Amino acid sequence: MSAFKPIGRKRKFIRQENPKKLYKLMTQNYLDVLQNIESTIVSLYRRSAVLDDKIVVSALKAAIAGSDASDDSSRTLVKDLENMRLLRANVSDEIWINGLKVVLQSVHNHSDAKAGDTYYLDFIAEFVG
Repeated sequence: MSAFKPIGRKRKFIRQENPKKLYKLMTQNYLDVLQNIESTIVSLYRRSAVLDDKIVVSALKAAIAGSDASDDSSRTLVKDLENMRLLRANVSDEIWINGLKVVLQSVHNHSDAKAGDTYYLDFIAEFVG
């Protein structure tokens, strides 16, 4: 009889932060970071007639991944977020990225993020001065 050999994991386990825990952490400890991100988004929304929820999602995903955005409006928002990030140099990269992830989840909670949708943008514009 041969010895038992456990079967190895075929795919690598990738630990992901629980969105509810991340949301709680960020809203309790880093609300100012979330406000900075959302105020940057609202500022561009008020200046741009073409910004919609789909563009916000695209820009947030690019900012989180550190990649290039797919269109001009997304690139503009990513650049604005980068400028805000420079102002918040006291915040770690991990906290900033977590803030972007929480805001991205918020977009998905308030919108289907289809082209032309502004449900999320209209929602946060009411709260951000």
